[in-house]
Amino acid sequence: MSCRNCQASRGGSLPNHNCHHQCICPESQCYFRVTIPCAEFPNGVVPPPPVVGGGESQIYLAASTVAAATEYVGVGSSSNNFARNTVVIPQNAIITGMVFNIRDNTLTAGQSATADIVLSKTCGFGTIIDTGITATVTGPNNATTPNCCATTTANYPVNGCDLLSVRVTTAGGGALQEGVAVTISYITP
Repeated sequence: MSCRNCQASRGGSLPNHNCHHQCICPESQCYFRVTIPCAEFPNGVVPPPPVVGGGESQIYLAASTVAAATEYVGVGSSSNNFARNTVVIPQNAIITGMVFNIRDNTLTAGQSATADIVLSKTCGFGTIIDTGITATVTGPNNATTPNCCATTTANYPVNGCDLLSVRVTTAGGGALQEGVAVTISYITP
């Protein structure tokens, strides 16, 4: 949308067009179907309209170390305490996927590291909800055979104010001294 010729629309070709001298650009021009004042845009470039719903967003979690075989990962931290390692879901959304990376932690053949998205709808009190959204990296992972990343897709609804964390569990590998990184994708309805 950009400044348009209001005079042309006054002839009735554009019903409900609101032009009444709100324009700060020349009086004969105004926004098409918008009730805000006109504005000049640099180089004639008009920004796109805002996206309402449906856009994909991400939640980023990471820890510099995962010190035990099972820990919850938050924003720059991890421990066996779920509530201390959570983020809050900002609005009703649908989780669409997760990417899990164990960085340069060495896994031998048969060892694995799994990330599970877990939730609380009760402020961290009571039982943690297992979403069933998991991603597993299976060894080997080393300098010769790099294999550090796993992805998964999902279609899991969450509500605004739910607390979310990722539980990282290792099988046969113990701690992940170099930590992990997780990206969770979601869309808003």
